[in-house]
Order: sequence, then C-alpha cells, then structure tokens
Amino acid sequence: MTQLTDIFLGRQPIFRADQSLYGFELLFRSAETSTQADFAQADAASAQVMINLFGELGVKEVVGSHKAFINLTEGLLTSKNRPFFPRDQVVIEVLEDAPVSPALLSSLKALRDHGYRLALDDYIFNPELAELEAYADIIKVDILQVGPKQLKTHAARLKSQGVRLLAEKVETREQFEFCQRLGFDFYQGYFFAKPQLVQGKSLAANKLTLVQLLAQVNDPDVALQDLSRLISQDVSLSHKILRLASNTSAGKVESIHQAVLQFGLNRLQSWVSLLAMTQMDDKPPELMRTALIRARFCEKIGRHLQDLPAETFFTIGLFSVLDAMMDLRLPDVLSQLNLDDRVMLALLDFEGEAGRTLKAALAIEQGNIDFERPGDLTPGWLSQSYLEAMAYANGVMALAEK
Repeated sequence: MTQLTDIFLGRQPIFRADQSLYGFELLFRSAETSTQADFAQADAASAQVMINLFGELGVKEVVGSHKAFINLTEGLLTSKNRPFFPRDQVVIEVLEDAPVSPALLSSLKALRDHGYRLALDDYIFNPELAELEAYADIIKVDILQVGPKQLKTHAARLKSQGVRLLAEKVETREQFEFCQRLGFDFYQGYFFAKPQLVQGKSLAANKLTLVQLLAQVNDPDVALQDLSRLISQDVSLSHKILRLASNTSAGKVESIHQAVLQFGLNRLQSWVSLLAMTQMDDKPPELMRTALIRARFCEKIGRHLQDLPAETFFTIGLFSVLDAMMDLRLPDVLSQLNLDDRVMLALLDFEGEAGRTLKAALAIEQGNIDFERPGDLTPGWLSQSYLEAMAYANGVMALAEK
C-alpha cells in the first residue's frame, strides 16, 4: 500500500504600502507544531519547499494569483539545472549568507536573462554584498538590524536606481509608518501577520524507481518516451509530475508523456534532482552512489557479453542494494517483484554471466583481485570499466546534490 505522509509549508504574507496583499514568503516546516525552519541542510530545506509547493500542494492553492517568494541557497542558485517553476509568479530570494562569487553572479545574471525576478533576503547593506544589488528587483531590508539613519541613506540611493524595497520584520505601527515615509514598496512582519502553516498529504515515491529516474535523466542519450514509461510505473511519481505540470504550465495535461514533453529534459533533471534530495534524506548518499556504480558497471559488461539485454544487467546492479535501501532482507524484497528467474538467480546466487558480473563488482568494491571474471574480459578492462562507472555515478550524484 502506498504510504501517505504529512507535508507542511510556512506562509507569511507580504503587503503593498496600501496594505493590499502582494504575495507570500514560503518557508520550510518539518512538522505541524514547527514554528521555525528547524533543518540542518539548507539545500534540502529549499528543495522541499519547491517540491511541496509545485508537486504536492499546488501553487494556486497556496498563494492563489499572488507572488510566491522562495528562498534559494547558494548551492541551488549555482546549480546548472534549469528552474522548473513559472517566471511570472515566483520571486527567487537570494539568502543573506550566500557568498559573492563569480559563479553566483553568473547564475543571477542568467536567471534575470531568463525573466526571473530576484530579491535579496535579510539585507543589511553589508559592503561585501554590494555587488548583488545590480541583480536585484527587490531588496528585503531587515529593519531591526539597520538603524533609521542608514535606512534613510540607502533607501533614497536604491529607490533612485529603480530598486523596489521591502521592509522585513516590521513589528510596530511606528516602524511601518517610518518605512512608508521613506518610500518602501512592500512590508512583511509580525505587525501584519505571523507565518501560517499550510498542511497537506504526499505520496511517498518508490526510492528505487527514483534512483533509476535519476540515472536516466542524466543520460544524454535517453529518450523522453523512456522517462515517461519509468515515471508511469510509480503512482507517486506519476501524481507528482502531473501535479507539477498543472502548476507550471498553461492548459490541461492529458497524460504523463505529455507532461514529460512539456517539461523537457533540462527541467526534468532539475525536478528529479530536487526530488531525490528530499526523498532520500534517510539514506546515506554513498548507498545511492554504490547502486549507480554497480548498475553502470554491470551495464557496461552486459553490452560486451550480450548474454542478457544491457538494461537487465543495469537493473541487476541497481537492485543489488535493495535490502539496504528498504531495510529488508534481499530475498524478501525480491519476492514482491515479478522478476525474470535469471535476474533472481543473479541477485541471490550470483548465477550466470550476470551473476558473475555482479560478483565482480562486489569484489572490486572490496579491493579483492581474486574473483571469477565474466566472459573473457581482462582484469585491466574490468578495472577501467569500474573507474568509468564511478565517474558516471559521481556525476549523477553531484547533480542531485546541487
């Protein structure tokens, strides 16, 4: 039975100077009673906000037609993955702890060039961050950290440059009226409203299917039809991508393949990387890396041996970590799957060329050079194939971790 889990978002309104609603800042929340962002990994928290908003709760349901302000960490900002969220409704917040670097500035320029609006979060006019001002549409000023004199000076300077100003952490009417006199455009803080909790339900994705999808979307030769077929095998992934498509594109979506075509490979890479970051947080990254190394190694050997299809070899390598991934004995996990007998024998008893290939992968992992080689392959050829599999897995994981 597919497991339903509770998901949460914090939502704090942002108002215009006339106190009409402009948008909401969306905040990570891990539980119903959570009142602050109690997370250890900022990248994963930002990813979770986007997955919950666009793939689960729905942007229209959470913010209506108003703007959605979403915090992005330096790691997510400098990722090469293309953003999948709508340009007309999302304002990307650059967190105050993002160090200014050529990579960050290049990323901000690219986002602006693609039509995304940027806001600087919790800004306190630190000279080290001054370069970021040129890329900002909105600057959110932490008025509790900036004195009245500084506010006057910098507000006048930035307004003259066409930057729109948002007063953050407004707690009293006096603060609101003072910022009004300075010409601030937007306001956010406890004087208006505390963050509200938005709650929903999520279908947990099958982790193995997600690992397969992560591998496939980063294969330059993959066909979108293959991605559609893989997503269709998991009800949670199917639900998420259809929900995502309905929230990020105009018009109705009639099928999973249509959603995949609308998204395109680049945006799918971004979505799958974020999804992996949020769904795999209870397993060490090395387990995912091991699965991908074994799968790629077995696939390379399979292409040479032609004993079974290469994708079957890939599956055998990938499924070899199912016991650790699912916290169950491997025979118990495999008994729930309708697998070919040759696949079962390879995984459980190392039988056949596929079994010998998997056994070779395990031996190389452990630094053992005394193992039965599949086919007529030389130790040097096998070692080189394993190194290439490691490079492949490292590349996939690097994209997922960004």
